[in-house]
Order: sequence, then C-alpha cells, then structure tokens
Amino acid sequence: MTAALAGVLLALAGYVIQGTVHTTRATEQQSHALVIDSMFFEARIAIAMQEVNLRHYQVEPSVAVEQRFAQVARTANDTLMRIAAQDTGQARADAVRLRDEQLAYQALAERLIALIADSDPGHIQLDRLEVTPAFYTLQDDVDEVSRAYHDDAQMQVAELRRTQVRLLIGTSVGFGVTLTLVGMILRLVLGYQRRLVEQAAASRHLALHDPLTGLPNRTLFGQRLRRALAGITAAGGGHQLALMVIDLNGFKAVNDTLGHHAGDLVLLESGRRLTGGVGADGLVARLGGDEFAVLLPHVSGVDAATELAERLVASLRRDFLLDEGPAAISGSLGIALGPLHGAGDELFRHADAAMYRAKGNGGGVAVYDAAEDAETPDRMQLFADLRALLDSGDPDGQLRLHYQPQVRLSDGAVTAVEALVRWQHPARGLLPPAVFLPVAESRGLEIRLTDHLLGLAVRQAARWREAGLEYRMAVNVSPGCLIDAGFVARVLGTVAGAGLPPRLLCLELTETSIMADPERAVRALHEIREHGVSVSVDDFGTGFSSLAQLRRVPADELKIDRTFVRDLTPGSPDAVMVRSAIDLGHNLGLSVVAEGVEDVAALLRLRELACDYAQGFALSHPVPADLLPQACRDAEQVVRAAVEAGEGGVLMR
Repeated sequence: MTAALAGVLLALAGYVIQGTVHTTRATEQQSHALVIDSMFFEARIAIAMQEVNLRHYQVEPSVAVEQRFAQVARTANDTLMRIAAQDTGQARADAVRLRDEQLAYQALAERLIALIADSDPGHIQLDRLEVTPAFYTLQDDVDEVSRAYHDDAQMQVAELRRTQVRLLIGTSVGFGVTLTLVGMILRLVLGYQRRLVEQAAASRHLALHDPLTGLPNRTLFGQRLRRALAGITAAGGGHQLALMVIDLNGFKAVNDTLGHHAGDLVLLESGRRLTGGVGADGLVARLGGDEFAVLLPHVSGVDAATELAERLVASLRRDFLLDEGPAAISGSLGIALGPLHGAGDELFRHADAAMYRAKGNGGGVAVYDAAEDAETPDRMQLFADLRALLDSGDPDGQLRLHYQPQVRLSDGAVTAVEALVRWQHPARGLLPPAVFLPVAESRGLEIRLTDHLLGLAVRQAARWREAGLEYRMAVNVSPGCLIDAGFVARVLGTVAGAGLPPRLLCLELTETSIMADPERAVRALHEIREHGVSVSVDDFGTGFSSLAQLRRVPADELKIDRTFVRDLTPGSPDAVMVRSAIDLGHNLGLSVVAEGVEDVAALLRLRELACDYAQGFALSHPVPADLLPQACRDAEQVVRAAVEAGEGGVLMR
C-alpha cells in the first residue's frame, strides 16, 4: 500500500511538473504574441493617421498640421523598429519590410507637403501617381500583417487555455485516486484562500488609489475629509481644517507637445511635490485628469492655509526636467475652510469655486468668498427645484424624454433612437437640457438624474418591444457616472427589471467624460459590454488627444459631432475630417453615426462616404414617445426618396 501510494504521488508530481512547464511555455508564447499584435496594431493606427494629417494639410496647410504628420510618422517608424528589436523571426522580417515601405511613403508625403507649401501645382500629379498608391499599398500590407499577428495571438491564447484545461483535468484525476491526498488538497485550498485575501486587499487598494500616481483617489479623500470633519465636531469645534483643490495650468500643452508619457511624468512629479509640501499631517489626492486635492486636518486659520498654499503653487512653477525636454506648468489653487465654509460636498464645491476664480485670475491662490463665488439665485433655485423633483421621484412626469430616430443609410431603416430630455417646469415652461444639465453636473445631481432618465428610456423601449417595435435605445450618460462604483449594477438592474434585452440599450458617453478618469471608465465600460449593453463615443472629434486612448475604449460605435457635418462639400475641411473619422471607425471595427444632419445633400454625401447611420433634423426632430412610430416612417421615407432622386429613381432594397 505504501509503495502504491508513493507511486501515485510520484506520478502525480511528474504530471504536475510537466503541465507546469507546458503552461509556462504557452504563457510566454502567448505574452510575446500579444505584445507583437499590440505593436503592429499601434503601427497600423499611426500609419492611418499619417494619411489623415496629410489630407488635412492639403486642405489647411499649417505648421501645426505638418508637425502632427511628423509626430505620427515618427511613432510609426519607432513602433516598427521596436518590433524588429524584440523579435528575431518572421515578425522582424515583416517589421523591417513595412518600415521600408513606411519610409518610402513618408518621403513621398514630405515631398508633397513641400510642393503644397510652395504652391507648386505639380503636387496634384505627385499625389495621384505616387503618394496615394504608396499609401494604399502600405495600408494593405500593414492591415494584412496586423490581422495575421492578431490571429496568431488568438491561437496562442486558445492553446494556453487548452493546456490549462488539460493540466486541470489531469491534476483532478490524480487527486481523486486516493483519499490520502486530502492533506495536499487542504493545503491547496488554504493557499487559494490566502491568495483571495491578498487579492481582495490589492483590489481595495486599487479602488481607493490613483493607478498612475499611487495617491488616494476621490473616494478615499472623501472618506478622510468626512472623518476629519467628524473629529472637529466631536472636539467641540476647537480647530479648523483646510481643503484645497488644485488644477494644473498648461498641462494639456505638455501632453500635446511632449507626449502623454511626459504628461504622466509631470503628474507623478506634481504629486510628489505636493506631498512633500504638505508634510506628514496633510493628505494629497488626485481627483482625476490634472486636478489634485489637499486636506490639512489642523490649521490655525486662513493665513496659515494661504501661506502653505502659496508654497505649493510655487513648487509647481519649478521646471520639470524630463527626457523629452523641460516642461513648465503652474497651478490654480482654491481654499475652503471647514466647517467655516461648509462640510462634505458643499466644502468641495466651495474650494472648487475658489479654484476657478484663481484660474480666471491667471493662476495662484484664492480663498472661498461667498460674495464672489456663490452662484446666482436663479441657478440656485433651479438646483433646488431639480433636487426636490428627484427626491420625490418626479410623480407628475415633469422630466420628459423625446426621441430622435437614427436611420441606417444602407437601406433607410430606423434601427435605433436617441433619448433626449426636456423639463416641463411648472413655473418656467418647457426647458431644454442646456438650461438645467450644467446645474445638475456642477451641483452633484448628475448621477441621480442619469439614473432617473435611464429608467424612463429603458421602460419605454420595453413597451415598444412589446408592441412589435424593436429599437435600440441610446441614452446619454453624464461624466460622473463612470467613476461611480454602483453605476454598472444599477444599469444592469434597470434593464433586467424592465425585461429589455441588454442588446437594445446603448450608452452614449462623450470623449471628455471617458478621459476624466480613463482607467476606471474603461473598467466600467468593459463590464457593461460583457453583459451585452453597447457603448457609443459621442461628439467624436472634439475631445481625444491620443488615438492610443481611443483604442483602449471598449466601444461599439462612434458618433461624429454635428460641427463636422455642416459642410460636406467635396474637398472641404469638414468632408476630409468626416471621411477620416469614418475610415478610422471602420478600421477599429466600429459603426459610425453622423449626428446633426440638417439637409438631404449632407445625407447623400454621408451615404457616399460609407457612413453607417445618420440622425438630425433632415430626418426628424426629437418627438414624444407616442409620435415616434410615425416619425420613424417619415424618416425612412426621406432617406428612400433622397436615394431614389440621387440615383435616378433606382429603388432601395
């Protein structure tokens, strides 16, 4: 029996070792394949952006556009060189070949730019005979190579999974051979539980700290602020605390000129300088983007807080010495004392208001002043009315949704509608969203308002579906929702409660709302999409400063901002930008919607440019729910009639 047990243990140990070796090898191969796939994709995007900037230069020759072309060209070259340096096999050969093609295209493009700059009419022939063919050859090659390495990466992932499954099955069978291995199983279980505890601790740390700087985030900072205010109350109000909100002036210029890596280094060093300046008793947090906050639990008064604030702002004025070059920024800092200037969210708002006053004065330090920073009575009353309405659950239905159809341009069918809010105020009449949404966002009501409107829209979509009208409902989501810990659960609960399939809900988010806290936003969007809800990037073209960030966003759709759809005359800057946005969206596997379409000519031009969907006054104004079916039929008829007229009477099928 002892010999049999020893044999089983030895066999099991050998199997586990062999499986571990195979798993390690598969993991290394998978990791390498994913890295190569990612870099080829990055090169593919950079090459595409060269063409976008080149066409932009043709329309609007400027030094800024030429510099952007040079920057993305360097990105493409550097990425291909990194691939060649990291691989010794086929990937190196492909990278070298593509880089040769890229350099040839770049040289032709630079010749074209020079001719355009000199107003040489020969640039037209050079573009048609050499530059454009070179680009399409390069684009086809890099697309083919990128797809091939993407497929290879997926194969490596699948192989790793198969290896892991085989190892799991074999190990499970071995453990089941004899009850004498219970002790080993117990040790494994205990080890697994220990790892879960460690992972939970790590997850809690990530949930409460900024992933870039390691500083506390807004959530942890709010907890510490409430604790400090409670301590003052418990002590009988014998001292005060200071809350400072700091915004970095000139940070965007660092990103645009030196790159996002340099911007990240500036944020890291800014956090270090602020932390060193406040001392052991102070707390520094990164609220998101280029905004920081400081909590001083004990201050003697305004003068002491202002003196420290001046030192903090001065520390930010010192040059940042980076590998990419020196960077110079400054800071705008607002101070609010607690409980003198309020508590909790109110204290935050007052510090924020003081910061914006300092920013309006060109930077420096400002202490909250109720006379200067208070909102107008009209906005305050509107805020009070909206808060009371949300507290009551809006029993009279003052918050109303109108719906605007989105038409598929390939066949003229309405497949989706966008929900747009109106407020039937009892005293002020029908208010458009531009009147009250800024109030909600600036005073902390944006998440509650979004939740309320999402419920209205989802329930209406479910009612239409029961009536045989299956439209995907697009709902705008306010920026703060993506960093709210319970938002995803509430969305899924709302969809499930209404009985609406998740595929019939689309959340529309602006580029700037995603960029406010990219890490948390991307995590939330991944979770949303895993449950079947689609994601649309709204107002595309007005917010992203990095295509690498766009690539990370788990989106299904791009919505081109209405400002680019106004003039689609062939060769116009708007037409070039729209065509580039459509090509970029399709290359990323996204559908493209053009909003703000106000005439039939623009509709036909968008169809020629292979835009997928359109919405706007040319098709239908936003209408109440009971008028939507007829509005959809009218919109479909507009598209079909326009196409018939544009194609000489050929009916759409």
